[in-house]
Parts: sequence; structure tokens; C-alpha cells
Amino acid sequence: MSSFQGQMAEYPTISIDRFDRENLRARAYFLSHCHKDHMKGLRAPTLKRRLECSLTVHLYCSPVTKELLLTSPKYRFWEKRIVAIEIETPTQIALIDEASGEKEEIVVTLLPAGHCPGSVMFLFQGDNGTVLYTGDFRLAKGEAARMELLHSGGRVRDIQSVYLDTTFCDPRFYQIPSRGECLSGILELVQSWITRSPYHVVWLNCKAAYGYEYLFTNLSEELGVQVHVDKLDMFRNMPDILQHLTTERSTQIHACRHPKAEEYYQWNKLPCGLTSKNKIPLHTISIKPSTMWFGERSRKTNVIVRTGESSYRACFSFHSSYSEIQDFLRYLCPVNVYPNVIPVGTTLDKVRETLKPLCRSSQNTEPKYKPLGKLKRARRVHLDSEEEDDLFDDPLPVPLRHKLPYQLTLHPEAVLLTAVPQNQPEKLGQSTGCCEGESVQSSLLTNFIDCEESNSESEEESDTSASRQDLDPVMLPQQKADADVPQWKVFFKRNDSGCGQQSLKMYLQNLKR
Repeated sequence: MSSFQGQMAEYPTISIDRFDRENLRARAYFLSHCHKDHMKGLRAPTLKRRLECSLTVHLYCSPVTKELLLTSPKYRFWEKRIVAIEIETPTQIALIDEASGEKEEIVVTLLPAGHCPGSVMFLFQGDNGTVLYTGDFRLAKGEAARMELLHSGGRVRDIQSVYLDTTFCDPRFYQIPSRGECLSGILELVQSWITRSPYHVVWLNCKAAYGYEYLFTNLSEELGVQVHVDKLDMFRNMPDILQHLTTERSTQIHACRHPKAEEYYQWNKLPCGLTSKNKIPLHTISIKPSTMWFGERSRKTNVIVRTGESSYRACFSFHSSYSEIQDFLRYLCPVNVYPNVIPVGTTLDKVRETLKPLCRSSQNTEPKYKPLGKLKRARRVHLDSEEEDDLFDDPLPVPLRHKLPYQLTLHPEAVLLTAVPQNQPEKLGQSTGCCEGESVQSSLLTNFIDCEESNSESEEESDTSASRQDLDPVMLPQQKADADVPQWKVFFKRNDSGCGQQSLKMYLQNLKR
């Protein structure tokens, strides 16, 4: 869970993923994605009153996050104050103090974080330097090198601070199978079960109300079976997700929820209560995607583990592994890194010590030039002051990568992390093997942990310019701009190996051989 308190040392007048306490005085708000540990205070009465007394405060997020947020009546009061910013489009924002009239200009760029639909990292540029807030993220090794907007003039940007998702920033969790590898294991299990007969069904025991769309859409696409969910409201304007989901119970793959879903399954019942029409008993297995459970194993395990007569655990991580975090920071080489999450079983001090070798020295060391791979050129948008409604008329660009991290706690706890020699050996490697479960094969024996994301209705609310010259930013109107249909695939679909449909198909072909 995020421990970030909402404010960055470099730009304290904005608040990110936290909306209570001192954040009530922010001049602008940013939301990286719609999981509840990043939405504290977002619907509290105190924040509502703050909006009622302000003419300039807005909430900035991705078009998909805006769509998801406004499907809930609890957040509908934000509708006229949400501004959706397109992915990979540098956008200039004015931060105005309404009491004094003081104004500060910053440029913000949203980068795909690969955590869940709509999740983004925020790259801020202004008079106090360049800062990257990752929110929750999962980036494969090498992805940062292919993000054009993390570069300037053929080199990596000089980044002052990274506010980092450190959920798995622990050498114990060195290697986590890629999303594509986990998908392949789940796909094989589901396919081997539902092809036995029309009465063989699968229940995907997913905790969060959303975040598993990558799994649902890929299973549906490969097997030609829609996934049953409780409601479709949040996806009504996302046809590329909607076509793979259904509220009809007569399907063989279910992801429906019930307050006592675990009890239902103990009696071999689906949460939706589906029974066979002709009284032929249904044969049901449950698959629980998680990561934490795997990290608690005393030995390295398979991507899929059978835990009972008809129940399975499947590794499925929303966050970057320790080795992926290392790759990300070594490439960017920021001056400071602040942890946004305390990993399970460790302490904040240990996380800081782990991050020290990945920071630039406190001496005046120039950022090193890095050879770049093939970059995708971002779309540049120019707006006249009267062309506010044209900001989102074009389709969203399809960037090369995705996901990103979490948040962190500032002020007394935020300490400058300086570099130490990077000559410590990396001992933890990756091992492979196969798993067995109803003749299912899967690769990568490994030990990793899990963080189960949640955005259920149980949320409790408390009432309580460096390198700017090379930008061609969008001047963002301070009012609502309606986007076209959000394209959620922008957050996951990339051309690298590991998560794409092409790599999945090649993997399955190899299995058949």
C-alpha cells in the first residue's frame, strides 16, 4: 500500500494521489490511477468544500482514469474539475495562488505505467528541476530506454528526483515472471479445463474491482469466451474491453464477486449462483491471481500452484521486481530517489539503503550519455486559446511501453539518497522449471511476493525550468475537455517481448512442439 503523503519537495504546491490534510491547500491535484490507496480524501467533505471555494483548482489524470472515476456517483462532483491529459503530450499548467495571485508554470507529461488501465507516471518540469513520480508501475527491463520523453537532445534527461513504487524493492524479490509469462500459465490451465465439457467452468478470484482487464481480455481473445463480471458500467465507453466481458452468467469463465465469495466456492458454487439448466453438476475450479502468496513460500515455486482439490494460485504482479527497479534507476541515474512503499517484511531505512547505490553521487557528476534504442516520436499538439475542445479529438497515441510506480512520504522522512560504488555482486538469478496442475505447463520457478490491489466500495474517507526549452508543450485550458473513447491498450501494448499477443502465440506454439 502506498505510503506517499501527496507532496514532492521540488513542487510542494501540487498534490499527487493524496487529497487530505495538508494536501487540501494544493493549487492542483494529480491522480495516477483509480486504486483506493491512491485516492485517500478524494471524496471527503473537506475537499468538496475546497472546490466550492476555488475557481482554479483542477484534477489532472489520463482519459481512462477520468472515465473510470466518473462512473462512480461518489466522485461525480469532480466532473467539471477533471482535466484529462493525453499520454506522452507535454502540457503546460499554471499553478495559481488565488489569495495572492502568484503563479507558477510547470510542464507535465503522462507516461504509461503498465500497472492497470489508465495508470500513468507523471514527469514534471519547472524551475525546480525535472521530477518523475511513478505511481504504481511495472516496467520491463529496457523500457525506460525506449521512452522518448525521458530523453532530451539524444541523452537521458537530468532528473533531480524519482518518487518510486518500491513495493518489491527487496533482493528477496529479485525476479518476477513477466505479465505475459503469467498469462501463458493461466491460459493453459483455463483452456485445459473448459475444453473438457460445457459444464467445466473457471472462477477467477480477483480482489480488485478493476485492474485485471489485461488478463480478462487476453483470455477472452484466445479462447473465444466472454468473462462474466458483476457490472459493466465502468467500461461503457471502452469497447475494446467491453466486448470481452458480459453480465450473462451462462459462460465458462467467471470473475464475479460476492461479499462471501470464498464461502461460496467452498461449496463449489460460483459467486453469481450459476447452476446447470438441465441439473448436470458443474465442475468448477478457482484461480486466485496474486504475488504475495508466492513470496511467502519457503522454496521457489511455479507460476501456477495447485492449492486444493479444485483451487489454484497464479502469480500475477502489478509491480516491478527488484531487478526491474534496478534497471530503471540505473538507466535514469537520478540525483535522489524517494521510496513510496515499504515492502512487506522490511523497513523504510532498509529500502533507503537498497536505493543508495542507484542514485547519482552528491558530487557534481554530469549525467552520462546513454545509447538510445529506436524511439517513438511523441505527437506534438498546438492549441490556440479558443480551441479548447480540440485537445482530445485525435485518437490517443500508442506508446512503446507501459507501467509505473507508487508514492512516497515527504518532509521529515524524505531524505536525500546519495550514491555509493555500484560494485556489489548481484547474486539472485532466475531459474526455470515446469509446473503441474491438470496437465498445465508453465515456466519460471521463482520466489516473489504479491500486493493485491483493491478499489472496492469499502473505502473510508476522513474529513479531516530545467530542460524546458526543448519542449513543445500544450497550453492546457483550465476547464473540462471531453475526450474521445479512451484507448486503454495504450497502457499495456508494446512491441517488446514478454507481454504482447505475438509473444504469447509463439510461447503456445513452442509448448505444442
